[in-house]
Amino acid sequence: LASASWGLLPALSAMLWRAREVARTTGGLRALLSASGGSSRMVVTVTQVQEQLKEKLGAQQLEVYDTSGGCGASFEVSLLVSQQFEGKRTLERHRLINGALKEELNEIHALSIKKTYTPKEFEAKS
Repeated sequence: LASASWGLLPALSAMLWRAREVARTTGGLRALLSASGGSSRMVVTVTQVQEQLKEKLGAQQLEVYDTSGGCGASFEVSLLVSQQFEGKRTLERHRLINGALKEELNEIHALSIKKTYTPKEFEAKS
């Protein structure tokens, strides 16, 4: 068994070297997954989520965190202040956020929304 294991080392080493080279020369993990025949998915970033919420909801105050450990699969919107929330209940506000992140939600597995305020509500809380 030990001699058979040692025989695999050159093949394993070659596979690891190839994976490292593909990732280095063609743009990282997405390219590596594509080159290996695996599925590739868009990795969503905090910046992307923030930009979409600012653009589509006119977010005036915004706190977004990646709760997935960096893989872009889980996010928390801890705070979002938008004039578009005026006259809307919590569920409607959450639906607006989900609508603003429609494309990103195809890749995100979890989105937690904590506090949503209108500018007046936020000012009163401060």
